[in-house]
Amino acid sequence: MKQNRNTVEKELGKLILYALLNADQYYSQKAMMLLRNMRVSGYIVVSRFHRDELPFCGLACSIGLGGLGIIFIDKEFLGNPAVPEELKDFVLAHEIAHIVRGHILSKIMLRFLTETYIQALSESIRSLEKAKDVIDALFNVIITIFLFGVTLKLVGEVDPQRVKQEELEADEIAIKLTGCKGALIFAKMLEQLRLQGYNVSHESMLGFPALTIDERIKFIQYKCR
Repeated sequence: MKQNRNTVEKELGKLILYALLNADQYYSQKAMMLLRNMRVSGYIVVSRFHRDELPFCGLACSIGLGGLGIIFIDKEFLGNPAVPEELKDFVLAHEIAHIVRGHILSKIMLRFLTETYIQALSESIRSLEKAKDVIDALFNVIITIFLFGVTLKLVGEVDPQRVKQEELEADEIAIKLTGCKGALIFAKMLEQLRLQGYNVSHESMLGFPALTIDERIKFIQYKCR
């Protein structure tokens, strides 16, 4: 577990360094303005990234909690003058909402819980191979498998609902902060993805669909009617 924690800390350090080296002053200032509009104090850095370097990020992603955080936005999207500024503001506000509302923290906790049980199961199986009392060791393995199964069931039931709720909440806050123009442009962008055959906006931690593109478009249209 200690080795895993050291690895996580090392990767987080690299991510923060990357963010600082690629920080965008203009959009960082915009993020601070939006944060103040939410009546939240803190500090947010907006960083441009290349998708080859952070492939897990998509168009944008963020880490942080409360008023402190880092937002990563695709450099080609952010630097493209053809992309309306209102759309960039909407994406920025959406990520700020995730940080302020602590959405990232809930995902980390779910992931940590699952990884903890995976580690416990692995250790139980290894102890079974070396155990003098096979029955006692086997009992520990069975209990661990049972608890892991319960955890996966809970994550499978709660996580998709949580992801959907958090994404729509972030969209709603972004609309309140930046208005409907950027949100409706974003909805049109989603519509183009749907025409190309995509219909999953976000997946749960276990890879199950949590929010469809249709649901997200309808939500934005409803809030901007």
